[in-house]
Amino acid sequence: MKYNVKDYAIALADVMLGPKISDKKIADNFFKVLEKNRQLKNAKKIVELAQKYYLEKKGNKSVLLETARKTDVKSVLKSILKNGDAVEEKINPELIAGIKVIINNEKQLDFSLHKKLQEIFK
Repeated sequence: MKYNVKDYAIALADVMLGPKISDKKIADNFFKVLEKNRQLKNAKKIVELAQKYYLEKKGNKSVLLETARKTDVKSVLKSILKNGDAVEEKINPELIAGIKVIINNEKQLDFSLHKKLQEIFK
C-alpha cells in the first residue's frame, strides 16, 4: 500500500505526541520506514508538515521572524509568543529596516521599510 506525504506526516506527529520515546530513535525508525517505502525524496516535505500538525495538536504555532539585520526580536514579541512555539529567525537584508512576522505560514505582519517604500511608489 502506498501512503501519501500527509499520511506520513500525521503518523510522525502522532508518534511524537505519544508516549515518550527518544527523538533520535523516532527519527531513525521513521527514516528507515521512508527508505523502505522509497519516500526519502519527500522527507523534507513530510517533516515540515509533521511539525505543522504537531504544533496544531499541542496548541502552538510556527513563527518566522524576518529582520534586516541581527536583533533581539524575541524580547520585543514576547506578547505573541508562548512556550512551545516554534520560532525561526531569518535575516533578510531586502527588508532594509523593520520586521516581518509570519505565523503558521498564513498570517503576515509586515512592518518593513521595504513594504512601506513599495506602497509609496505603486
